[in-house]
Amino acid sequence: MGKKRFQSVFWVLGFFLALALLRDVLANGRPLYCKIGGEVYFPGLRSLWADKDLPYSEPALRKIQQLPHTFEAWKDDKNYDEPPVFALVPFCPGEYSRQNPASFLHPGQIHPGMSSRFRHWLGTDEGGHDVAAGIISGARIALLVSLLSMGIAGLLGILLGALAGFWGDFRLRIPWLTLSCTVLSIPIAYFYAIIARHYELENAASASEWGKSLLIFVLLIVVIRQAGKLADKWLKTRPVTVPIDLLLMRLTEVFNAVPKLIFILIVAALLPHDQNIWVLIGLIGLLNWTDIALFVRSELLRVRELDYVTAARGMGFSDRRTFWRHAFPNALRPALVIFAFNMANAILLEAALSFLGFGGSTLRGISWGSLLESVRVQAGAWWVGIPSGLAIALMVMTINNLGEILAGKQH
Repeated sequence: MGKKRFQSVFWVLGFFLALALLRDVLANGRPLYCKIGGEVYFPGLRSLWADKDLPYSEPALRKIQQLPHTFEAWKDDKNYDEPPVFALVPFCPGEYSRQNPASFLHPGQIHPGMSSRFRHWLGTDEGGHDVAAGIISGARIALLVSLLSMGIAGLLGILLGALAGFWGDFRLRIPWLTLSCTVLSIPIAYFYAIIARHYELENAASASEWGKSLLIFVLLIVVIRQAGKLADKWLKTRPVTVPIDLLLMRLTEVFNAVPKLIFILIVAALLPHDQNIWVLIGLIGLLNWTDIALFVRSELLRVRELDYVTAARGMGFSDRRTFWRHAFPNALRPALVIFAFNMANAILLEAALSFLGFGGSTLRGISWGSLLESVRVQAGAWWVGIPSGLAIALMVMTINNLGEILAGKQH
């Protein structure tokens, strides 16, 4: 029974992972292969590594891209030497026609004014977005949000929980200049990485600008902290005892008291423009680290009292060596269980936020939650609600089953 359960989890997750990785091959409104003026092009495949809306370097493709109705232009055989090759779902996730709106087309209907190969296999939603393309794209959004947001939450939770559980309130001693510089570096890094680069981030065409901001943030913290350490060595300052366990418990109480959904919606209302997926990932990650931190803390409170940790201390090993070599690896394995369950919660939270309109036009028609939003307009649009609802339920159930399998292996 356990083996069959693991196999079912493996295949379902593999199926969603394949949809996520092959999205641009399975659902694409631009030809995967075409010939123009005797030259062969692959305009649809460029979205595998670049934004599909960026101008093409090839004049022939750029000419089609700049036509008034690009939705129809890419699908018009007159623009090619021979009929091009399209994906199984010949529509990009989130794209729609401004010339021939196709709101709430039933499954199997052909897009108005186009040939029979441009068929909406699962119909369209309120905005005319293809539902099949949205289901395929939703797998990428769900996995991206859950993995990256829980990666952020995992790093924060493991770091804080490990410090609190192993060092407690009396064992963590840091030179006061190092501690002061570390604390001061956070607002300084935030200013130069986010506030000072507000214009670049607001008008970013891709995620690279956010990556630069993250790099600036980390580098500033590291540089300022290292400056504090050098000053401590030079001045030979005394260390300060940091009650890290007490601080962590108070901090988790504050974060657990904040309703996550309401907080993210408030932040969304304060942002000046449509929010992108990276803002959503960051917010979910920053709000979901507490469970991991508390779990790692409780494991390290147990592990630090075991015989091998006591023996390592008795042999004169430093706390840092005892922590990294002996205590931390044994406390980290059970944290994977909490990580898996929180991935499922992140998917549900993303779906709820998309349903409520978070992300605006940037997420419309490309995530499962945004497809469900159309059902509020027309309750009879079953072809929109049922596939997206089943996809969310299946993904969440599968990840929860994975968490239960991991939990079973810990006992």
